[in-house]
Amino acid sequence: MSACGCGQSPLVIGGCQPSKPACPPVPCLPAPCPPAPCPPVARPGSRPSEHCETTPLRDSAPYRVTATATSTDPTPYYTIANTHAAVDPVVAQTILNSGTGTFPADDGTHNGQHTWLAGVVHIDPTTLRGNPTSVTISASVHVHNDGRNTACQLYGRFALWNGTTPIRTDLLGPPDLPAGGDDNGVIPPTTVPLADVLAGKIVVELNLETGNDDACRVGPKQWTVDSFVLTVRASAPGCGRTFLRTTCRDCDGAVTCTTDTLDGSTPYAPVPPVVPVASCQDGCAPARPPCVSTDRGNALTRGSDGCLYAPDTPALDPSPCNAARNTTGGLLVPRIDLTGIAPGGNISTQRSVDIDVTGTPGCPERWRIGARLTPVSGFRNAERQHADLLAQTGTDVPIPESDIVLPEAGVYHIDSDVRYALGSATGGSGYIIGWLRDETTDTLLTSFTQIAVINAARQQQYGGTTHIMTEYAVTSGPRTVRLHLMFVLTGGRITNAEAGGTDSNGATRMRHLKVRD
Repeated sequence: MSACGCGQSPLVIGGCQPSKPACPPVPCLPAPCPPAPCPPVARPGSRPSEHCETTPLRDSAPYRVTATATSTDPTPYYTIANTHAAVDPVVAQTILNSGTGTFPADDGTHNGQHTWLAGVVHIDPTTLRGNPTSVTISASVHVHNDGRNTACQLYGRFALWNGTTPIRTDLLGPPDLPAGGDDNGVIPPTTVPLADVLAGKIVVELNLETGNDDACRVGPKQWTVDSFVLTVRASAPGCGRTFLRTTCRDCDGAVTCTTDTLDGSTPYAPVPPVVPVASCQDGCAPARPPCVSTDRGNALTRGSDGCLYAPDTPALDPSPCNAARNTTGGLLVPRIDLTGIAPGGNISTQRSVDIDVTGTPGCPERWRIGARLTPVSGFRNAERQHADLLAQTGTDVPIPESDIVLPEAGVYHIDSDVRYALGSATGGSGYIIGWLRDETTDTLLTSFTQIAVINAARQQQYGGTTHIMTEYAVTSGPRTVRLHLMFVLTGGRITNAEAGGTDSNGATRMRHLKVRD
């Protein structure tokens, strides 16, 4: 007999007679069954050799179930020989919450040590629809080898467990990942019993090589782990697409071929489980019709036939911060045109940044964005008369009119022009020194700098400007920096020693410029 069988349906003709001869071969297409149902074939004057029936059915629609992972003791999942270590539970939970955590390197004494993380999968039962008996779990994670050594061969595992039985054990690669290298662990969609998930038996496990490995002659290494994503999906019976199932039977009633199509000719692979359209009149789940939320953000609607439908367009958050919109022409995501700021275009006394934006045509478009920091800076003239240093010989003389304020943390370039006058009518010797001090923390910024010196046997007069410059790191702001001066007499008689102000030939100035954070 042909692969598609022969004979007629006893339901239509009244049944095959056992005493009749066997049905002769018929010209039917061989297995597998063709996209279109096998046509009945008959000989002149004989009964049909095959009967085919077409039934409208509805398949299931997968949907996402709310799920989380909770850190747990990874000891039951240690399967690699040699030594083991568990990552800190707080770090483990941070990673399972899609944050960033570190698997620290071993101290180098444990050959082959791996560090483990484990998380129990939990779902929110209120997000289940219908009566699913199983769910599909998938997960992904990103790992980065912080170094300082290369990882040995396949250096870890991203796995899924049911109790103490591993049901997915996907090794991490590529082999011998160097320091600075990246990898992505993936657990493909895996079907597990719903009852086991609800019982807390389903666990995601990640382990990475953090110790020394003599076989590869590599040492310990640290890992940064982030971007963990857990996805749990279930199917709602009868909430999917309507399709046609054509079933052909031989004369004994045995099924010879089954073909699923959307319209009688277009092949279709339905999502199980499948239910008759007639039973889809109450929420597509005869046993327990799902409740349809009336929240305005709910994309599901109940049709006039009682079935649940998801719109072709995505459900969009109505928040005014959401740029995407449903329009009559389809989903609209407004285009963003980036405009840069030419060098020097952003001028301010505060921190500012000039932005470079260069677009490269293509699909998708690529953008190169650069920035130039216009740093915090300041300038001040000491608009005052010179301080009389002679009257305070040997004494620290602060110059408050020189004060500059460093507003925030960072590294600053600070410089000062100190104007002075120094002289003697009878002859004498001495010198003026200056320094910069952080008045807020009472910290010396510079050592004592010689501003001017005199060593005269008779009348002599000097005047000029001396420069003081330094770089200063500030951990917090604001900080006040001030110029300090002193005159030191070393012999004879000096008649004039003054500095720190402005005269007809120049001024005392203070400048600061933030050079880096």
